[in-house]
Amino acid sequence: MKKIFVLVFLISSVGYSQILDPVKWSTSLKKVSNLEYDLIINATIKPNYHLYSLKVPKGGPLPTVFIFEDSDDYELVGTMTEDKGHTAFDPIFELHIKYFENTAKFKQRIKLKAKKALKVTGEIEFMTCNDASCVPGYDDFEIAIQ
Repeated sequence: MKKIFVLVFLISSVGYSQILDPVKWSTSLKKVSNLEYDLIINATIKPNYHLYSLKVPKGGPLPTVFIFEDSDDYELVGTMTEDKGHTAFDPIFELHIKYFENTAKFKQRIKLKAKKALKVTGEIEFMTCNDASCVPGYDDFEIAIQ
């Protein structure tokens, strides 16, 4: 029954995803060495909403996912990291789930295969919820390296 409720809840909120835009994304870049950079992707989350972690328990909400377009110009080093966030019991999913309020910072290190200007592009898939609804979200990102 819980899964049916959650499914109906999510489907009913999909129609509002074009109206509601509870997360704004921005990017920055930090040079680590001659060929390594940290790509920083920041989320600014509207009040009363929360954004879920990169890792959520099975049976929970949709996690935040970053999909990097394949490139011969660079390689990902390690995995995406995230801020500390909050972990709390979610009564809808009946699980302890990590989430972010107000802001979240995600980082991915890359190593260039050659020193040249390029663009790192990809997509973000995420879910934000408040006390009344959940909104699945999709966004693109592009980070230029000079």
